[in-house]
Amino acid sequence: MPRSKASTALYLFLVFGSGALVGVVSHRLYETTTVNANSTAPRSMEEFRKRYFEQMRKWGVNDQQIDRIREVLDDAKEKYDSLHAAEQPKRDQIQKEQIEAVRAILTEPQRAQYDKWRVERERQRAQKKPAT
Repeated sequence: MPRSKASTALYLFLVFGSGALVGVVSHRLYETTTVNANSTAPRSMEEFRKRYFEQMRKWGVNDQQIDRIREVLDDAKEKYDSLHAAEQPKRDQIQKEQIEAVRAILTEPQRAQYDKWRVERERQRAQKKPAT
């Protein structure tokens, strides 16, 4: 039994309409972010401290307590800095051993390219590193 033009049009509309609906829903799911981008991470230690103390003040922390907390944070920073400084020679030694092991695997032309690449990478890293 031949189908009427109306039923054919209805089927085509349903097929293309469902495809469009799936496309819209897929696009919406793809574009939706699960992270709130309105809250940015602090860029510096000063900005972090400012936010930290603002939060403390919301809890009713007074100026005397803030001063004591500031001392605790300063002491912790000194300890972290000394720990970092003490570990730096070990990290440098591990990195040096890694570089030498990689160089030993490479051929002479590859070593030249590797060394050139490392120099460029160090230059880029130095440019990105914030001035302290």
